[in-house]
Amino acid sequence: MLILDKNLNNNSMKRSIVMFFFKYIFILGACMSFFSCKDTQTNSNILPEPFIKGGIAKVSGKLINPPDGVSEMTLQFPNPVTAEESIIETKLEKDGTFHFEVPIECSSVIAFIYAPGYYSTLIALSPDEETNVEVRINRGWIGIVKNTGFELLTRKDNANIQTAVNKWLDYLDYSDAPKPLYEMTPEEYGQYEMNKTKVRIDYALQGLQFSDAGRNFAINEMKLWQLTGRLFAYKEAMKSFGDENHNMYNEHPQEPDRDYYCFLKSFNLNDPQYLYVISRYSSTMRSILSAPALNIPPISDTPVDSWLKEVKTNIADLLGFDSGQFYDMLAANAYAKQFRDDLTPLSDKQIENIKKYFGEGEIAKILLRKNKEIQKRYEERFASVIKETPAVPKEQLMDAIISNYKGKVVLVDFWATWCEPCLTAMEKIKTIKEELKDKNVVYVYLTTESSPKDLWINKIKSIQGEHYYLNGKDWDYILDSFQFTGIPTYLLYDANGALKNKQVAYPGTEEMRKRIEELLP
Repeated sequence: MLILDKNLNNNSMKRSIVMFFFKYIFILGACMSFFSCKDTQTNSNILPEPFIKGGIAKVSGKLINPPDGVSEMTLQFPNPVTAEESIIETKLEKDGTFHFEVPIECSSVIAFIYAPGYYSTLIALSPDEETNVEVRINRGWIGIVKNTGFELLTRKDNANIQTAVNKWLDYLDYSDAPKPLYEMTPEEYGQYEMNKTKVRIDYALQGLQFSDAGRNFAINEMKLWQLTGRLFAYKEAMKSFGDENHNMYNEHPQEPDRDYYCFLKSFNLNDPQYLYVISRYSSTMRSILSAPALNIPPISDTPVDSWLKEVKTNIADLLGFDSGQFYDMLAANAYAKQFRDDLTPLSDKQIENIKKYFGEGEIAKILLRKNKEIQKRYEERFASVIKETPAVPKEQLMDAIISNYKGKVVLVDFWATWCEPCLTAMEKIKTIKEELKDKNVVYVYLTTESSPKDLWINKIKSIQGEHYYLNGKDWDYILDSFQFTGIPTYLLYDANGALKNKQVAYPGTEEMRKRIEELLP
């Protein structure tokens, strides 16, 4: 959940939101010299080299003595070809057993497994193989008691990797900055972050023991967080890192030019070890594809080799290489961007181009399989309807919106385009929408001007429901009237328009389904 400060005006509120966002997302700085320091591992001390391979991994397990209220388990894993950080939930049986069938895209995958409200642990998956685990909750953490599947990381690695990342999250000391961050040029900001990284990484790893492979995995995880969360986020940083005493920030920072991205060479993005990184590999590709100064065109119907030739002209010198796996993955992610952003299936020409370039290889198989899924969703025509905000005083606005849906159960979702927890929850709730698609339920989404309107319009194409775009005053009033302090938050009304439940943060799919079903006529 992202915390909001209800006492701030609209601009200040946005700054407060993004400050919190930075604390939990923008956790890493850039330090070119760090990546060649003694903390990195030699090739003999890394995980087995992964390669692209599609298949179904099975996970069977048991949660020993589940705490009261825990009724499901969640698996979170990367799919680097289709550019997804996928999340699957499954119910716990009465004896605590659970089962997952996981569509993965790599020869070996490291995944988070957790129960809602508890810290996760890491398990290894492989296509067409089954992993059997027993886990227990202790002091808020999921811990592995027994694993009869293959293991890539030691159990000590599992705990310490996440401890190190949490230390990264908590280390936000900018007192040594030569000037307020919001006053820095791109060059000054980048240099400061480079100088700061070694301090942060030393702090995160201090006192923790890892296998060599586990240490290398942790560092790679942090490196990609650094790349996407800080270096590609210069403009967001300038808008958020203000002077708390004077409430200042840079509302109109300059756009970094192409030379700013020279830091890319330090990351060796051809390294296949990055395929293991759970949360940031696809974000890295999205950041590169979307950065204005890098000028990478949509792939559209352009043949892949022709598209890559133009891409290499634009960025090969910044990356430090002009061939290798990275470029194939970038092309795959360019198609995945179309799936994700436009919910549009491949054209006949695109399918022809994929087959010609990738042949019968795994990347082609995965993209074409994903295309069938997108085609089905496209044909089902999930309806996303933009609604006009009722022209009533702000005190009457919520009632006016709900009055449009008499006779239906209404779930109201407060969200923003930049809110990662909001978007994650929307993915989870798709299961409920599918299961209850023939029931009398309507999904209403409210956002405000902190979400750029063009981006909002693009995002909601894949979010079934009724969408309202509120001005800042209306948004502030509604959140304040319900005493909401963060997003995502939810209001649930029965078919008579009576408010039956309000919830800060997503309560879990099982709980949300239960609350909706209880109100169905």
